[in-house]
Amino acid sequence: MENRNKASSGGTQKKGGLLSQPRKVVSGMVFSGAIVGMLLVTIAFSITLSVLSALLERPIEGGLDQTDAYKYLSYLLYQAVYIAVIAVFMKVYGEKPKQFGYRPAHWKYFLIALLLTFGLLFSLNYLNGWFVELLGLMGYTDPAAGSFEEAVAQLPSLAGGGFVGVLVVVALLPAVLEETLFRGIILDGIKDIGTVAACLLGGLLFCVFHQNPSQTLYQFICGCAFTLLAVRADSLLPAVLCHFLNNAVIVCNYKFAFLQNVPSSVAVALYVISGVCLAGSLVYLIFFDKKTNRRKEGEIKPFFLAALVGFILCCVLWVYTLVVNIAG
Repeated sequence: MENRNKASSGGTQKKGGLLSQPRKVVSGMVFSGAIVGMLLVTIAFSITLSVLSALLERPIEGGLDQTDAYKYLSYLLYQAVYIAVIAVFMKVYGEKPKQFGYRPAHWKYFLIALLLTFGLLFSLNYLNGWFVELLGLMGYTDPAAGSFEEAVAQLPSLAGGGFVGVLVVVALLPAVLEETLFRGIILDGIKDIGTVAACLLGGLLFCVFHQNPSQTLYQFICGCAFTLLAVRADSLLPAVLCHFLNNAVIVCNYKFAFLQNVPSSVAVALYVISGVCLAGSLVYLIFFDKKTNRRKEGEIKPFFLAALVGFILCCVLWVYTLVVNIAG
């Protein structure tokens, strides 16, 4: 197997360029670049919004941040950053999508993705509720713990064709772009640290990336599971499917409310069945489908040094969100 974590490996590195680094270092740079880009876009967007609000002769009812245009932009600007980071990586480092995960996968991994999605949505969500309760003992108030109507109001309008628009910006684009970054470009550069370490690191990066204390446990396990699925399939496509379906079910519930007021007996059955699906999928991937297992061959330090800026920013924002929702 080709070791592209050597700076001298030919064909994929440009001499004298910023990305003329071992592949592992480049993965860390991609992570930091995405986080710094998100932060800069957030600052620029906030300043622009403040200026527009001051210039408007007639303030918009409810404020600019309640308009669909604002809500769509708040999603699309981040996604534009991801696209830019991916495009720069491909252009400068010279890799094509097939090289970092866009490869065909065996049909069984798409089936496992369906089972994982069902398990993660229900049984893991239930487990995450315990974690939120633990944070509550510290005085933390989950900002997402409002009413169903308040949660729906945070999205662009779901009426008519708006439902398709929300599916695209909330479910499809994040699934494709985040998986391209995490289970594609980043994972491809850190596989030589070993399968277990790569999965744990994938979970850690994924949860701090979202900077949401109340979703920390959920995002960590999702990140580990998506990484394991991508490693076993030798493709990120099943992970993209899993990620998309996870987001899409949530959006569909906001539209059709099919999970609201579910009888307790049905809820218990859902949790039990989903728990079996989650456990069964993970047991198979961990203990039976081990042909892609890798032992530790390289160090994690080069990646973390390059990813440190992004990682620290994420942790600071995570702590800030935690403190604000404790103090508030």
